[in-house]
Amino acid sequence: MTLTTAIPEVQAQEAERLLFNHICATLSELDMEVVMNVPPGGNWMNLPETTIAKSARLTQIKKSGGRTTYYGRLNSGMPSYTVNTYFNRPGNGTFIHPIQNRLISMREAARLQSFPDRYRFLGSLSSRYKQIGNAVPPLLARSLGEKIPKGLCVDLFCGAGGLSEGLEQAGHNTILSSDSNTNMCETFQFNNPKTRVIQSDLHNKEDVENLLENIESELNGRTLQLLAGGPPCQGFSTAGKWNPADVRNSLLFKTLDLIRGLEPEYVLLENVPGLRSMQKGKLLESFIGSLESEGYKTQTYLLKAEQFGVPQRRRRIFIVANRNDIPIDDPDVKLAPIARGKTRYDAHIENNGLPVPVTVSEAISDLPAISSGKGSDVSEYNQEWITSNYQRLMRGIISLDDFISMRTK
Repeated sequence: MTLTTAIPEVQAQEAERLLFNHICATLSELDMEVVMNVPPGGNWMNLPETTIAKSARLTQIKKSGGRTTYYGRLNSGMPSYTVNTYFNRPGNGTFIHPIQNRLISMREAARLQSFPDRYRFLGSLSSRYKQIGNAVPPLLARSLGEKIPKGLCVDLFCGAGGLSEGLEQAGHNTILSSDSNTNMCETFQFNNPKTRVIQSDLHNKEDVENLLENIESELNGRTLQLLAGGPPCQGFSTAGKWNPADVRNSLLFKTLDLIRGLEPEYVLLENVPGLRSMQKGKLLESFIGSLESEGYKTQTYLLKAEQFGVPQRRRRIFIVANRNDIPIDDPDVKLAPIARGKTRYDAHIENNGLPVPVTVSEAISDLPAISSGKGSDVSEYNQEWITSNYQRLMRGIISLDDFISMRTK
């Protein structure tokens, strides 16, 4: 089905003085006790025995030794850990605000994902957490989009639109996007009113045929330069249960049907690093082999988000393929990476001569203080609150080139 969205209630010129989605989840009494006992950069290991004893989960984590990201508080002076779909809970990652006794808000998470502040997330609260946590960071997508010749683009599994946002920033023209989730489609359409949005399930043969017909209609005889997408990665991700049989994994191979039908010049697919380990590497090898049998040459990149301006230690793989003999240049690394040590506290900025990555403080220190469970979907923003060039970038005051130039100096 084609999605239609009502006229936005906030006009573009008004958005300059507004802040969207600055809302955080409510903490239980026990979770608040946890939050108040975790210092900046700390985690569950900093909790007193009296607090741990009140929670069966914390007791089990302490007994078995859980991840050091659990019940973590952000460190203002470093990029954040990976933002996932559970940033409404303290026990599923490092989502406690670096200074305030609450979880990060949706807008703060969107900033850590590099979504510009004009980008607004719609739908239920639970859906918006998924939209933000599952998104491809726009600045990461942009780094690859800059290396692919500009042209018409289709975004499969578009989600809230992080991949398309980055590609659009790089100069591509997304003419159609698709996702199976209604809320994802609504958010994408709201932020991309000129793009046709089709809600479809690629497991459904009729939906695939309808999607192909709609894409051909939008192309109207023109060449599709780029078919892009981020197939659902739950079966590949270490953030959830590892399930090689997850039906969603097959969606990666469903893209081959559209590649055969549309014959795009370029293909760009994003996923989690775990994809490389599935079936001892045979799954990725099989997919790349299928692409090459269709006449595509492929390159695979493992990228560190913080090196491309994203204030987050997120690792993602990208498969880039093209049908011509023109080699695809590697994306331009702009900032230094975070080197992982033996422990959480050993992580440090690698001294490789590049400017330092964007920190949590640079990303969110301008956003108003709010209490646990509070905030507003639309509130006033004062540009006098800005304390960093990254915040200026997110507010649309400076360009990415300006930001990198000033950081290099």
